[in-house]
Amino acid sequence: MKIKVERISRSITEILKNIPVVDSILLNESAEIDVVNPYFFLSMDVYYDGAFPAASERRKLFEDVGAFESSYINMKDRFFIEDLPIRIEYKKKERIDSIMDDKEGNMWAFHDNGTYMFYRLQNGIIMYQSSDWIVGIRAKLIKLPEAFWSAVRNSSFRSLEHFLVDLSSASLNNDSLFYIVSLSGYIKSLCSFMFAVNHKFEPSRRRLFDQILKLDKIPENFIGRFDSLIGENPEFPPSRKREVAKLLTKSLIYLY
Repeated sequence: MKIKVERISRSITEILKNIPVVDSILLNESAEIDVVNPYFFLSMDVYYDGAFPAASERRKLFEDVGAFESSYINMKDRFFIEDLPIRIEYKKKERIDSIMDDKEGNMWAFHDNGTYMFYRLQNGIIMYQSSDWIVGIRAKLIKLPEAFWSAVRNSSFRSLEHFLVDLSSASLNNDSLFYIVSLSGYIKSLCSFMFAVNHKFEPSRRRLFDQILKLDKIPENFIGRFDSLIGENPEFPPSRKREVAKLLTKSLIYLY
């Protein structure tokens, strides 16, 4: 980690840890990327228990930052410090605990971003902790039962089957927009399935390609077919990608 990134991370931590309801602060792996990389941003997760300060109050904590903005749908703040993009998410411990206590019954929590929530909990650098809560959560993540992975795998496979039907229909109807949307959904569901099969949490979408190729358990011809789906090649128009997706889907059955 660059000295500048570490310094700014610690300065933000010093501010946030003084909020009484804050339990843990994690620094996500995007901070490890070189600052000149377009994918770089400094991302932190703040886990709390109780009533968290409103956006107007949080703005006062960061008076010298640039372009401060907050999301009122999800508790997130974005701003710049010394030209570095900062993103902070505030998350209730209660919600995490609820999902952990009934993972199979809370599959909705993994619908949009797969198991990325667990990936962040497991891999974030602990910048601050006022209790052993995060340590306990990580201990549970290591011991997730097969029932959890089976539920994620089955849910992902059902989704990719639906998207396969959609992209096939779009291809036959020459509907370019619906084809792109369906192919995107198919690839996203496919990635979720593959990580679940390997009992791995999904990384950020910026790192999906890098990490999916390193999985131990993949079907025969997976890498070539996967590359054909995501690449831009005149030799692979929508009609041909449709056939590749069908072959790829059939090959996944042998991973059950």
